Amino acid sequence: MTPPLIFVVAPAAQLPEAPASLEDLQVAQASGPSNGFALRIFNRGAEHPDLGGLPLDGRLTGEQRRSSDGTQLLCDALVVRIEPQRHWLGVYQSDPEEPKGLKCLDRVALSELSNATCWFYPTNDGMYLSWERGLRLSLQPGSIADCPEELAAASYERSALCVLWSLLGDDASLTCVGLTYGGQRLDWPLRSLSPEPMATWERLRVDSQDDQSLVVEDCLTLFAASSTEP
Repeated sequence: MTPPLIFVVAPAAQLPEAPASLEDLQVAQASGPSNGFALRIFNRGAEHPDLGGLPLDGRLTGEQRRSSDGTQLLCDALVVRIEPQRHWLGVYQSDPEEPKGLKCLDRVALSELSNATCWFYPTNDGMYLSWERGLRLSLQPGSIADCPEELAAASYERSALCVLWSLLGDDASLTCVGLTYGGQRLDWPLRSLSPEPMATWERLRVDSQDDQSLVVEDCLTLFAASSTEP
Protein backbone atom coordinates (compact mmCIF):
# COMPACT_ATOMS: atom_id res chain seq x y z
CA MET A 1 0.00 0.00 0.00
CA THR A 2 1.32 3.46 -0.93
CA PRO A 3 1.98 5.60 2.18
CA PRO A 4 -0.35 8.60 2.41
CA LEU A 5 0.81 12.03 1.29
CA ILE A 6 1.35 14.69 3.95
CA PHE A 7 0.95 18.39 3.09
CA VAL A 8 2.42 21.46 4.81
CA VAL A 9 1.51 25.08 3.96
CA ALA A 10 4.14 27.52 5.19
CA PRO A 11 6.70 30.08 3.97
CA ALA A 12 9.29 28.47 1.70
CA ALA A 13 12.17 28.82 4.16
CA GLN A 14 10.27 26.79 6.78
CA LEU A 15 9.63 23.71 4.60
CA PRO A 16 12.16 20.90 5.25
CA GLU A 17 13.90 19.55 2.15
CA ALA A 18 16.02 16.82 3.73
CA PRO A 19 14.46 13.70 5.30
CA ALA A 20 12.24 14.95 8.10
CA SER A 21 10.31 13.71 11.09
CA LEU A 22 6.62 14.34 11.74
CA GLU A 23 7.72 16.75 14.47
CA ASP A 24 9.69 18.73 11.87
CA LEU A 25 6.55 19.04 9.75
CA GLN A 26 4.49 20.12 12.75
CA VAL A 27 6.99 22.88 13.49
CA ALA A 28 6.92 23.99 9.85
CA GLN A 29 3.12 24.02 9.74
CA ALA A 30 3.02 26.13 12.90
CA SER A 31 4.70 28.93 10.89
CA GLY A 32 1.95 28.81 8.24
CA PRO A 33 -1.58 30.25 8.23
CA SER A 34 -2.67 31.54 11.63
CA ASN A 35 -6.15 32.93 11.00
CA GLY A 36 -9.32 32.20 9.12
CA PHE A 37 -13.05 32.57 9.48
CA ALA A 38 -16.19 30.56 10.08
CA LEU A 39 -18.99 31.05 7.54
CA ARG A 40 -22.62 29.99 7.80
CA ILE A 41 -25.45 30.69 5.35
CA PHE A 42 -29.16 30.24 6.09
CA ASN A 43 -32.34 30.50 4.03
CA ARG A 44 -35.47 32.51 4.97
CA GLY A 45 -33.51 35.75 5.46
CA ALA A 46 -36.61 37.92 4.98
CA GLU A 47 -38.19 36.36 8.07
CA HIS A 48 -35.44 37.59 10.41
CA PRO A 49 -35.76 41.39 10.06
CA ASP A 50 -33.74 42.32 13.16
CA LEU A 51 -30.10 41.32 12.65
CA GLY A 52 -29.34 42.63 16.14
CA GLY A 53 -31.50 39.84 17.58
CA LEU A 54 -29.42 37.09 15.99
CA PRO A 55 -26.87 35.12 18.05
CA LEU A 56 -23.18 36.03 18.14
CA ASP A 57 -22.20 32.35 17.81
CA GLY A 58 -24.16 31.82 14.59
CA ARG A 59 -26.24 28.95 16.02
CA LEU A 60 -29.49 30.00 14.44
CA THR A 61 -30.81 26.46 14.02
CA GLY A 62 -29.66 24.91 17.31
CA GLU A 63 -28.18 21.42 17.08
CA GLN A 64 -29.95 20.56 13.82
CA ARG A 65 -29.57 21.99 10.31
CA ARG A 66 -33.23 23.10 10.34
CA SER A 67 -35.07 25.01 13.09
CA SER A 68 -38.72 24.66 14.06
CA ASP A 69 -39.68 27.67 11.90
CA GLY A 70 -38.11 26.09 8.80
CA THR A 71 -34.87 28.11 8.76
CA GLN A 72 -32.24 25.82 7.23
CA LEU A 73 -28.45 25.87 7.50
CA LEU A 74 -27.21 25.74 3.89
CA CYS A 75 -23.47 26.20 4.40
CA ASP A 76 -21.24 25.61 7.43
CA ALA A 77 -17.59 26.16 6.52
CA LEU A 78 -14.29 26.95 8.21
CA VAL A 79 -11.98 28.74 5.78
CA VAL A 80 -8.27 29.04 6.54
CA ARG A 81 -6.71 32.23 5.18
CA ILE A 82 -4.06 30.75 2.93
CA GLU A 83 -2.07 33.40 1.06
CA PRO A 84 -0.84 32.09 -2.31
CA GLN A 85 1.39 35.15 -2.75
CA ARG A 86 3.49 34.19 0.30
CA HIS A 87 2.80 30.55 1.15
CA TRP A 88 4.40 27.46 -0.35
CA LEU A 89 3.25 23.84 -0.23
CA GLY A 90 5.50 21.01 0.89
CA VAL A 91 4.52 17.42 0.02
CA TYR A 92 5.95 14.55 2.07
CA GLN A 93 5.63 10.79 2.30
CA SER A 94 6.97 8.18 4.70
CA ASP A 95 10.02 6.24 3.52
CA PRO A 96 11.23 3.12 5.38
CA GLU A 97 14.75 3.71 4.05
CA GLU A 98 15.03 7.18 5.56
CA PRO A 99 16.16 7.38 9.20
CA LYS A 100 13.75 10.21 10.00
CA GLY A 101 10.90 8.50 8.16
CA LEU A 102 9.62 11.23 5.79
CA LYS A 103 10.97 12.27 2.39
CA CYS A 104 10.18 15.50 0.58
CA LEU A 105 8.42 14.87 -2.74
CA ASP A 106 7.90 18.50 -3.68
CA ARG A 107 8.17 22.13 -2.57
CA VAL A 108 6.21 24.61 -4.69
CA ALA A 109 4.92 28.17 -4.46
CA LEU A 110 1.12 28.19 -4.39
CA SER A 111 1.21 30.99 -6.97
CA GLU A 112 2.65 28.47 -9.47
CA LEU A 113 -0.20 25.95 -9.16
CA SER A 114 -3.34 25.63 -11.26
CA ASN A 115 -6.40 27.59 -10.14
CA ALA A 116 -10.11 26.78 -10.04
CA THR A 117 -13.22 28.56 -8.79
CA CYS A 118 -15.98 27.33 -6.49
CA TRP A 119 -19.16 28.88 -5.10
CA PHE A 120 -20.16 29.17 -1.46
CA TYR A 121 -23.28 31.27 -1.88
CA PRO A 122 -26.75 30.18 -3.06
CA THR A 123 -27.76 30.65 -6.70
CA ASN A 124 -31.53 30.20 -6.23
CA ASP A 125 -33.45 33.48 -6.05
CA GLY A 126 -34.50 34.54 -2.56
CA MET A 127 -33.39 36.14 0.72
CA TYR A 128 -30.65 34.60 2.84
CA LEU A 129 -28.63 35.27 5.97
CA SER A 130 -24.87 34.88 6.25
CA TRP A 131 -22.81 34.81 9.45
CA GLU A 132 -19.05 35.25 9.52
CA ARG A 133 -16.67 35.21 12.46
CA GLY A 134 -12.89 35.62 12.42
CA LEU A 135 -10.75 32.88 13.95
CA ARG A 136 -7.22 32.67 15.31
CA LEU A 137 -5.92 29.18 14.70
CA SER A 138 -3.00 26.85 14.20
CA LEU A 139 -2.95 23.72 12.06
CA GLN A 140 -1.48 20.23 11.95
CA PRO A 141 0.08 18.89 8.72
CA GLY A 142 -2.63 18.08 6.17
CA SER A 143 -3.90 15.11 4.18
CA ILE A 144 -6.34 14.28 1.37
CA ALA A 145 -9.91 14.27 2.74
CA ASP A 146 -11.95 11.15 1.92
CA CYS A 147 -9.14 9.91 -0.33
CA PRO A 148 -10.30 7.33 -2.94
CA GLU A 149 -8.25 4.14 -3.12
CA GLU A 150 -7.14 4.79 -6.69
CA LEU A 151 -5.82 8.24 -5.75
CA ALA A 152 -4.06 6.88 -2.68
CA ALA A 153 -2.35 4.20 -4.79
CA ALA A 154 -1.17 6.58 -7.54
CA SER A 155 2.23 8.27 -7.63
CA TYR A 156 2.41 11.92 -6.63
CA GLU A 157 1.95 14.46 -9.43
CA ARG A 158 2.23 18.22 -9.00
CA SER A 159 -0.28 18.73 -11.82
CA ALA A 160 -2.99 17.20 -9.59
CA LEU A 161 -2.75 20.15 -7.17
CA CYS A 162 -5.15 23.07 -7.50
CA VAL A 163 -5.81 26.29 -5.58
CA LEU A 164 -9.51 27.04 -5.04
CA TRP A 165 -10.89 30.58 -5.24
CA SER A 166 -14.34 31.97 -4.51
CA LEU A 167 -16.23 35.25 -4.44
CA LEU A 168 -17.51 35.75 -0.89
CA GLY A 169 -20.69 37.77 -0.54
CA ASP A 170 -20.56 40.85 -2.75
CA ASP A 171 -16.75 41.03 -2.75
CA ALA A 172 -15.20 42.35 -5.95
CA SER A 173 -12.12 40.10 -5.74
CA LEU A 174 -11.65 36.37 -5.24
CA THR A 175 -10.51 34.80 -1.94
CA CYS A 176 -8.41 31.65 -1.67
CA VAL A 177 -10.62 29.11 0.12
CA GLY A 178 -8.48 25.96 0.01
CA LEU A 179 -6.53 23.43 -2.03
CA THR A 180 -7.37 20.17 -3.77
CA TYR A 181 -5.36 17.19 -4.97
CA GLY A 182 -6.79 15.00 -7.69
CA GLY A 183 -10.11 16.80 -7.24
CA GLN A 184 -10.24 15.96 -3.51
CA ARG A 185 -10.14 18.60 -0.78
CA LEU A 186 -6.97 18.88 1.31
CA ASP A 187 -7.69 19.03 5.02
CA TRP A 188 -5.48 20.43 7.79
CA PRO A 189 -6.66 19.31 11.26
CA LEU A 190 -6.92 22.10 13.81
CA ARG A 191 -4.26 22.29 16.47
CA SER A 192 -5.88 25.24 18.24
CA LEU A 193 -8.84 27.54 17.62
CA SER A 194 -9.95 30.81 19.18
CA PRO A 195 -12.85 32.94 17.85
CA GLU A 196 -12.64 36.71 17.57
CA PRO A 197 -14.92 38.62 20.00
CA MET A 198 -17.16 39.81 17.17
CA ALA A 199 -19.22 38.38 14.32
CA THR A 200 -21.02 39.85 11.32
CA TRP A 201 -24.52 39.01 10.09
CA GLU A 202 -25.61 39.99 6.57
CA ARG A 203 -28.91 39.78 4.76
CA LEU A 204 -28.40 38.72 1.14
CA ARG A 205 -30.70 38.97 -1.84
CA VAL A 206 -30.18 36.68 -4.83
CA ASP A 207 -31.89 37.73 -8.06
CA SER A 208 -30.72 35.90 -11.15
CA GLN A 209 -32.38 38.51 -13.40
CA ASP A 210 -30.38 41.38 -11.92
CA ASP A 211 -27.06 42.58 -13.35
CA GLN A 212 -25.58 41.98 -9.89
CA SER A 213 -27.17 38.70 -8.89
CA LEU A 214 -26.11 38.82 -5.22
CA VAL A 215 -26.59 41.98 -3.16
CA VAL A 216 -25.95 42.56 0.56
CA GLU A 217 -29.04 44.46 1.72
CA ASP A 218 -28.22 44.75 5.42
CA CYS A 219 -25.14 44.19 7.59
CA LEU A 220 -24.50 44.30 11.34
CA THR A 221 -21.44 43.43 13.44
CA LEU A 222 -22.14 42.06 16.92
CA PHE A 223 -19.60 42.23 19.75
CA ALA A 224 -19.13 39.85 22.65
CA ALA A 225 -19.94 41.30 26.07
CA SER A 226 -16.56 40.02 27.28
CA SER A 227 -13.42 38.93 25.45
CA THR A 228 -13.31 35.91 27.81
CA GLU A 229 -16.24 34.27 26.01
CA PRO A 230 -15.36 30.59 25.41
